[in-house]
Amino acid sequence: MGGKPSKQGDVYSYGILVLEMFTGRRPTDKMFKDDFNLHNFIKMALPERLVEIVDSSLLLRDVEETTERREDERRYSNNESIEIDSEEENIDFEKPNEMSVILQECLVSVLEIGLACSEESQNERMNMGDVIKELQHIRNGYLGVGIHGQRLRTS
Repeated sequence: MGGKPSKQGDVYSYGILVLEMFTGRRPTDKMFKDDFNLHNFIKMALPERLVEIVDSSLLLRDVEETTERREDERRYSNNESIEIDSEEENIDFEKPNEMSVILQECLVSVLEIGLACSEESQNERMNMGDVIKELQHIRNGYLGVGIHGQRLRTS
């Protein structure tokens, strides 16, 4: 913004970087003019239009990983007679726009961190210590790690 380097400026830059990475859009994209910017674009879309704004390569990767995990679970369940989580049974792997509920929640949470870090007012920006805690919480939720480090689901 033309000011001196500061921690709050670094927080802003980090937030914009997060938004860029997860949407695949740059703040210099031609669609962003006047007061319409990457921050506002994402803020207006969340959470209802997540699939429209997130980088499609992230969605395809989730579909592939979930498909592999389900195949492994089926093989395992045939040998050990363990039931597969019925919530994931409803995912249509042929449609890349459909994603697991867990991934949706994680993506929304990460994008909200990006938004909180890229607030225009530096006093409203998220503290980096809180960012780290929140990202660890999101990661643990996505990987299915419980409070005491035990594994809650296979991946």
